[in-house]
Amino acid sequence: MPRAVATGSRTVILVEGYFDCVRVHQAGFPWVAALMGSSMSEMLQGLLLRHFEEVLLMLDGDPAGRAASQAIAARLSGRCSPAVLRVPDGTQPDQLPDWAIRLLLAAPEEIVPHSGLSE
Repeated sequence: MPRAVATGSRTVILVEGYFDCVRVHQAGFPWVAALMGSSMSEMLQGLLLRHFEEVLLMLDGDPAGRAASQAIAARLSGRCSPAVLRVPDGTQPDQLPDWAIRLLLAAPEEIVPHSGLSE
């Protein structure tokens, strides 16, 4: 998180694990941070809201990652602009080539609206 904040970006890419974080950073996106799991702590939520206006959720393409993306987006909705990036089924960000990471970031599949989701 400190490295993502230090970039000065108002957008952060949130991934599940350390290797996902390293891979996305290597692809040219240093404003990335890892959850170190598939849930978001209250402390991390506070940091995200303090430092970023947009949170791009690039969690694993498995049921746990999909569910976590929706839960985290719902918690952030109305407080910042969350977007869910759909990683291909059965894969995780650390398995993606640079071009696939760029493609996901260029066109989020699902932008979570600020209203209509409950916490």
